[in-house]
Amino acid sequence: AVSRLSADLGAGDDTDLLRVLPLVASFIAGAVLAGMVVGRDALRLGRHYGLAMLIEAALLVGAAILLHFGQSGGVFLAAAAAGLQNGMASTYGGLIIRTTHVTGIATDIGFLIGRWITHRDVEPWKFGLLIALFGSFFAGGILGWYASTTHDALALLAPATALTLAGSAYLLWRKSHFGTGGDPASD
Repeated sequence: AVSRLSADLGAGDDTDLLRVLPLVASFIAGAVLAGMVVGRDALRLGRHYGLAMLIEAALLVGAAILLHFGQSGGVFLAAAAAGLQNGMASTYGGLIIRTTHVTGIATDIGFLIGRWITHRDVEPWKFGLLIALFGSFFAGGILGWYASTTHDALALLAPATALTLAGSAYLLWRKSHFGTGGDPASD
């Protein structure tokens, strides 16, 4: 969206300005929510991921309903959900984890291959995680295309359901391990 807007503005066309800026702002708002709820960008068990997943699910349900009824505002809720998803865990074990875009993953895979070719240390688990993420994007794209062609925007209810189940399970796990006491996100 930002690249398209930049190209349009470079060409002197500001038609997309009022569509793209709110879209980018919605993505950023979702990332702001992640910062408020989760607290840190490094993955660590005990943080409020369950609550973040439930908020993301609610955003996707809202997006599905609005888009199903032809309301373009659903796109902004979906963008906020993507920003929240991306902001939940941006780093793990020294890797930058991208959960809403694939170009960075492809770059990281290439970088690790380059390190391996030149006999530098490469931790196999990092390569495995990146390959799994890349494969998940590919499979998700195929499934997403199929779901959206057969169920239109209501296809968003499938990931919303998965997020609701995972978020609820995580909340129960967190409560059993951390109780209602201190907040692991604050350390």
